[in-house]
Amino acid sequence: PRSRGLGDVYKRQEDDDSYTETTTSGGGSGTSGGGSGSSSASDNNTTFTVTVSAGKYSLDSVQGQTLTLRRGYTYSFDAQDPSTSSHPLYLGTSSTGGGYSDEYTSGVTNSKTTNGVLKIVIPQAAPNSLYYNCGLHSNMGAEISIVD
Repeated sequence: PRSRGLGDVYKRQEDDDSYTETTTSGGGSGTSGGGSGSSSASDNNTTFTVTVSAGKYSLDSVQGQTLTLRRGYTYSFDAQDPSTSSHPLYLGTSSTGGGYSDEYTSGVTNSKTTNGVLKIVIPQAAPNSLYYNCGLHSNMGAEISIVD
């Protein structure tokens, strides 16, 4: 007999093929009433583990994972795995990758890393969408939605 609730295995946000790790403790205790989707942003000081397989970046073992990050928060992309050694990670304003003409550098340290940690403090003036990309190969990354 199966009597699992919808949230027992994985919690999906908004049916948009992205996911956010969430912790629930019973009832809905959210009181902010913020904008649509704002509660699905990753926590401040989150570190994402970056790996490469089959020509695509994976974050925390999820290939092509889209993210929602919050302005003013700090995020780290740990690209120390050997699989990233020939894939310089950077953040850009275009989804293409394969070059650095769209590189976004505001608040970013250690851009273009192949064996370190890229860190960003999301500026208030950041665009609503950024992308994590490889500087040498196109179409390896995915979108990062930026929310207040």
